[in-house]
Amino acid sequence: MVAKRIQIQNITKTFPGVKALDDVDIEVAEGEFFTLLGPSGCGKTTLLRTIAGFYRQDAGHIFVGDTAIDNVPAHDRDIGMVFQNYAVFPHMTVAENVAFGLKNRKVPKSEIGPKVSKALATVQLTGYEERTPDKLSGGQQQRVGLARAMVIEPRLLLMDEPLSNLDAKLRIQMREDILDIQRQLGITAVYVTHDQEEALVISDRIAVMNLGKVQQVGTPWEIYRDPVNEFVATFVGSMNVFAGETFMSILDADSRKKVKKPSTKDYKIAFRPEDARILLAEKEVPEHSVLVKGRVEKMLFLGSDVIYRIRVNENLSLTVNEYVSELTDLRKEDSDVTVQIPKSKLLLFDGKDGTRIKIGG
Repeated sequence: MVAKRIQIQNITKTFPGVKALDDVDIEVAEGEFFTLLGPSGCGKTTLLRTIAGFYRQDAGHIFVGDTAIDNVPAHDRDIGMVFQNYAVFPHMTVAENVAFGLKNRKVPKSEIGPKVSKALATVQLTGYEERTPDKLSGGQQQRVGLARAMVIEPRLLLMDEPLSNLDAKLRIQMREDILDIQRQLGITAVYVTHDQEEALVISDRIAVMNLGKVQQVGTPWEIYRDPVNEFVATFVGSMNVFAGETFMSILDADSRKKVKKPSTKDYKIAFRPEDARILLAEKEVPEHSVLVKGRVEKMLFLGSDVIYRIRVNENLSLTVNEYVSELTDLRKEDSDVTVQIPKSKLLLFDGKDGTRIKIGG
């Protein structure tokens, strides 16, 4: 199979009363694992189905390689599709399911057997050829769907929330398997999910979507650590967000001097829970940090780390996520604490439109 890049140029798609896609512009590189991430109704599945040819866009163009596929019917687009609900044929064996696309493409019978065997070996289902789907687990059924999509050697592999019906432990295993298979084949893949952790783990790059628009395209690090607006910051991972002046009011005078305020009065200040820490002694405070005093309202022990809910005053609380290796370092509920936040980890957003504000210093 030959991997191809995908160019999505100014795609718009409207359903009655809803603009599902609003001037979407994305380029996916050859061999890239690219994820469309966003909440339900954001347009990610609509975009995937438009690439596949199940929907026809109202405006814009889609190129695979250098070829426009706008008018190419779905069955001629040379695309493999893996669905959320497995979509395996219950009356067919595993081998028959995987061979289905090859037969439709009139592949010689002498070639079908070896191709099916290779595809099943890739998804670790050798020996399951004669089983029917009702004899398989959910994860095995999804592997059959993946093998069926790959066996036709498509130019592109599209996956629509393929792991959402699996239990948590199996999802973790399957997402690693899917990534390994994609890298082994070198195929260009577009993956849809609403699961932020899943997207961060498997993607080369991510497009975060909301209300039919692409909010940001970037590597997992860029999306998580350098969000362009408040929506991306709060959708991907946890975030403490405060009205700017409210946050400034809970800092001591020395800390307030360290935070450069934007020109607008309507702004927000945010930071991730894992970027803050509870001080064991105030003499530890790094020079470029701000301090917030509060009381531990709740302590949630997760094994690898601890989540603290810190009550600052009657109307304001914040979250701190810490790795704690010693029992003596655990902070008890109702204990007074000082939270340290590196100034470099504070993010500023416009209070009206949520865009990121970057100021020097």
